[in-house]
Amino acid sequence: MAVGILAGYPMIDVKVTLFDGSYHDVDSSELAYKIAASKALTKAKDLIGTVLLEPIMDVSVVVPSDHMGVM
Repeated sequence: MAVGILAGYPMIDVKVTLFDGSYHDVDSSELAYKIAASKALTKAKDLIGTVLLEPIMDVSVVVPSDHMGVM
């Protein structure tokens, strides 16, 4: 899902299982299923909420002493 429901960020590691559905020769199309999926994700977001997970990084910077300023 390249565009997520929270700030437009991509959604990764998301699994969706369809338990029930139907098909109609006239009304069933790829676009109809995409719209239904989008509405279902929006409803799920409203029911359970969302959390933006941001990366946590530990960075060490090593600089020769002649390039360091006075601290």
